[in-house]
Amino acid sequence: MYKAVFLILLALVLGAGLAKADAVYKWVDAQGNVHYTDYPRPGAEKVQLPKTQTYQPPSMTDTPTPTPGASSAAPMTGYKEFTIASPASQANLWYVHEVQVAVSLSPELHSGDTLTYRLDGQSIGPTTQTSVTFKNIARGEHTASVTLNSANGATLSAGPITFFVHQKTILSPKPPR
Repeated sequence: MYKAVFLILLALVLGAGLAKADAVYKWVDAQGNVHYTDYPRPGAEKVQLPKTQTYQPPSMTDTPTPTPGASSAAPMTGYKEFTIASPASQANLWYVHEVQVAVSLSPELHSGDTLTYRLDGQSIGPTTQTSVTFKNIARGEHTASVTLNSANGATLSAGPITFFVHQKTILSPKPPR
């Protein structure tokens, strides 16, 4: 195992050195072993390396990072707040078969506006209810989102958020404390 780790580290070090070299030369020794160097030697041929790939990250802005379940375009539809209030993002729900998805909305839902709730591709809505219940929820990871459909045609999304449902098993008949 130590030999494998050593060879990996050696390859990384040599690879980093080769990536920075202006020129690379390849030569074969008397035993037939191939060698690469960054300096010329008798019998070595120059190897053309592809241009090094670079990445320029986007500039940082003063825009706040949205929280999971939050809407980032609320002013477009006249709402100050539109988030998924429950379940919480990354929540662990124990021994449930129904999950209530609720939104926090400020101001109240305008006349003519509707909400559409989605849980793992299943949809409820359009509705004017600020919470709905999805039934027959299996164990595992689930994703919920809500879309606000404005009467003027604009839409606003909250989520997606991810939560986890755990069910009783023979090995874990009670939830952790």
